[in-house]
Amino acid sequence: MTRLPDWLGTGSERRAKLLACLAVLSIAIATVGVLAAPDQPRLTVTEESPETNTLVALQGYKHEGKAVELTPEGEIVWEYADPDDVFDVEALGPDRVQVSSATEIADRNCPDRYRNDGFPNCVENSLRIVEQSSNEVVWNYSWYDVELHEHELHDADHYTVDGEERWVMVDMGNDRVFAVNREKEIVWQWNATQTYDMPDRMGPESDWTHMNDVDRLRPGVFQVSLRNFDTVIELHVENGSTPGERSVSVEPVVGPNRFAGKGDVLYEQHNPDRLADDHLLVADSEHDRVVELNSSGEVVWQFGGSATLDWPRDADRLPNGHTLVADSYNDRVVEVSDEGEIVWAVETGGLPYEADRLPAEWGDGTRAEGSHDRPTATDANLADGGRESLLDRYVGYVVAISKYVLPAWAGRQVLWLLVAVVSLVGALVEGARWRGVRVRE
Repeated sequence: MTRLPDWLGTGSERRAKLLACLAVLSIAIATVGVLAAPDQPRLTVTEESPETNTLVALQGYKHEGKAVELTPEGEIVWEYADPDDVFDVEALGPDRVQVSSATEIADRNCPDRYRNDGFPNCVENSLRIVEQSSNEVVWNYSWYDVELHEHELHDADHYTVDGEERWVMVDMGNDRVFAVNREKEIVWQWNATQTYDMPDRMGPESDWTHMNDVDRLRPGVFQVSLRNFDTVIELHVENGSTPGERSVSVEPVVGPNRFAGKGDVLYEQHNPDRLADDHLLVADSEHDRVVELNSSGEVVWQFGGSATLDWPRDADRLPNGHTLVADSYNDRVVEVSDEGEIVWAVETGGLPYEADRLPAEWGDGTRAEGSHDRPTATDANLADGGRESLLDRYVGYVVAISKYVLPAWAGRQVLWLLVAVVSLVGALVEGARWRGVRVRE
């Protein structure tokens, strides 16, 4: 049996000194981690580098949101950092992107309706069309709401009708989906209260539906993610009997289709994408995985688990059968191969919300937003991948929450700092006990 050095003493004295050494060691490791942390994104996996750049929307933890374009080497070649939170960025052309964002406004600068409403400050939600070469905002649609949290614009989709540009948006704070034209006129809208009954216990500003995504599937059909329903639905928009009138009906795709407990398949999902054969690719966030469902709602492919992904919020199917994932609480973007292995990964920091792979070249009808419809997992016989771990789930949650309340450098090293604090407290307790024994002697 190994004998401890005599200078450590015995009993409480020994425990106090060992705990103090552990505290010093933990602080040293945390310090090294802070000093070694890169200011810029860095590649962590490079088995298969992409051929083109990647757009990433970084929500940010504390008013640090931005949109960036990354090269395959992980270098930033474009950045837009005006708003507080950025949730979605989509390329509309070779020098034009749209950014869905939210900016917190001081109460004194808010519209009268929101100035003294019992909520701190207010939020300005904006859909901005930005020219990348100059970072000039060339078009903007915005509205105010009561506060930054659960009242933001998380997604918008661009489309055309008879050559006229339109944008459809999800308004989380008002539980509605609406579309505007370039003249900023609302051409149709749907509120969840038209179809669903809000629980009596919830007020008008409660986070009821948490609408976080909308995609136009085809003329008159829009797919919407109701995160707090664990449900994906279709909105069918049809012309009414009078000019300009629209009727909207709801068709559930997957989920319980109500505000309830945890869904059977999805749990607080983000960014569902429709693939070929009515397959659905979804970031199943609270399950820490990405899943593909067939038209019957059955899981035909999955990747993740808490030991691999931590609260992913976007997944896109690439033409080669790979899947691009915004792994939010791990602060990274990863590309998963058809064999279920991560072959490219870049640490982005800043809580990535969405990632889009840019096309090699632009042509008529070229889109960079969302998934390619093929291949489906069934077409390509994609392999599942990832690992689950209860320890990783809880550790990941603690680290993620710490990033909201602590400085960025501390959030990354929170576990070592926690060990240091606990060890130091233990050392002080044991030291006091040892001194008490010496006094009595």
